Amino acid sequence: MFDSSSFPSIDNCVVDNISHLNNAQHHLFTLRDDLIHNIISGNKWRKLKYVFDRIEKEQIKGIETFGGAFSNHVLAVSCCAHLHGLPCRIFVRGEELTVDSNHVLNACHSMGATLHFLSRSDYRSQKSRYGITEDGYLSIPEGGACKEGLMGVLEMGKLLSGYDVVAVAQGTTTTSLGLLLSTPASTTIWVFPVLKGFNSLLEMELLADKCGFSREFQAQKHRVQVKSDYTFGGYAKGEDSLLQEIKHLGYTIPFPLDYVYTGKAFVGFMKESEKETGHKKMLFIHTGGYALSKLTID
Repeated sequence: MFDSSSFPSIDNCVVDNISHLNNAQHHLFTLRDDLIHNIISGNKWRKLKYVFDRIEKEQIKGIETFGGAFSNHVLAVSCCAHLHGLPCRIFVRGEELTVDSNHVLNACHSMGATLHFLSRSDYRSQKSRYGITEDGYLSIPEGGACKEGLMGVLEMGKLLSGYDVVAVAQGTTTTSLGLLLSTPASTTIWVFPVLKGFNSLLEMELLADKCGFSREFQAQKHRVQVKSDYTFGGYAKGEDSLLQEIKHLGYTIPFPLDYVYTGKAFVGFMKESEKETGHKKMLFIHTGGYALSKLTID
């Protein structure tokens, strides 16, 4: 599953028409960013593209980043570093873990990443570290929430014209912020936070301030609609209830989803679209990610 020698390519993504799933009430589409790469898929590569461009341009020694035990981000960084022949170190939340605790950590280790396991308190204090370290590594925050990460999403958003709604799962807010800052003023951004009790707008504002887009965010934040009723109990929880909800939709979903991000957001996207009147053109961003088991949907 994790063996890959190919480089990711944005040219692999396509836009699928899924209007038939809602009986033509609206014109529905999916941006299949999950097709970019079998490991470094979706917004993971969007957020890493300019990180690795910077590393190459400035001849930076290596890369380090942060994530949880099942993080798609740390897996993508490990794979990118492996493909580029760069030293990589990963700081993982949970001092009780080892490289053999699960398939994700083991895969990172097998691709050459050095893993450091931190206590929860140490992790919280370090996960937003950004910049060049004393020993010459580029340190990027959890989830790729940095200026280079945002640049990659801005590049995607500029191509998404003509949609009334663009919808996306939300973690660190890098992708949702980038979409807000780069899509047309007539587009509404639906965000589906995966963390229960997450303050989406505040976190987007903090990242915008950090990346130098405070004024732009304040001018555009009215376009964000936070759909917080689809966490299914919280991060990496609720797989059984999500499967039941998908079955209630009454159709086969024609692409793979996971139960942490894309599955919950897609269910939310379809249910929320049913509440919309008229005939709108709506796009779901499939942000990929293969660190967790795919939902088995028959």
